[in-house]
Amino acid sequence: MRTILPSIFLITLFTAPAIAQENSDPDWTYSVEPYLFGSSISGSASMGRVDGVPVDVSFSDILENLEMAAMVHFEAHHKNGWGMIFDYGFMDLGADTTVGFGGVIDASVRQGILEALVSRRIGSGTGTLEAIGGIRWWDNQVRASFDPLIWNGSATARINEGWVDPIVGLRWTNAISTRWQLRLRGDIGGFGVGSDFTWSASASGLYKMSDRFDLEIGYRAVDVDYDNGKAANSGRFTYNTTTQGPLLGLIIKF
Repeated sequence: MRTILPSIFLITLFTAPAIAQENSDPDWTYSVEPYLFGSSISGSASMGRVDGVPVDVSFSDILENLEMAAMVHFEAHHKNGWGMIFDYGFMDLGADTTVGFGGVIDASVRQGILEALVSRRIGSGTGTLEAIGGIRWWDNQVRASFDPLIWNGSATARINEGWVDPIVGLRWTNAISTRWQLRLRGDIGGFGVGSDFTWSASASGLYKMSDRFDLEIGYRAVDVDYDNGKAANSGRFTYNTTTQGPLLGLIIKF
């Protein structure tokens, strides 16, 4: 699943604009948005018998240690009110972050989040209200190095863990001037299927630069509470974190 889902997403991302140009049917509209997410990660993780390893990675840490990042958003909407939304964000921190807690001296994080959603326009009030539902797929690696004071010698724990959460939510977009739109979104999910619980919330302003380009300026937070349910001596992993920060994106419409 770790390779199939991103592949499906990339195929959809790069073929949809071509389809839109070749298809004379104006019923569908498409947009692609590369964006920057000035995120920080805070929370804790547990690996095996080691509980509560702090995962506190500031935006400056991410900039300093980042080896690779990819963040892109894609949407396709039909005039009948149905649509598809895909979003993928990936960060790979190539160096450890010193945390100094209970003998743990270093921790590093690799985090990938993919959302694949279906949207449905509902209601006829002010602005555009959409119901959204689908999956949020997490692909994480957490590594912690341990102080040899705990036992003789040193050790490093590393766990790769991926899971899929069902999510449901709402998105509201409303024009506040001829150039600006306000967009609010919130969702909840997990429900014990993947994580115990997850939520996200965002608020952004969309500035119309032209008929083809919009600028998005906003803030987003994504929270997750995950426990794989295994015993400590058989690979238990918990991941309780909040990833949040400002975002800046360029929306290209087709």
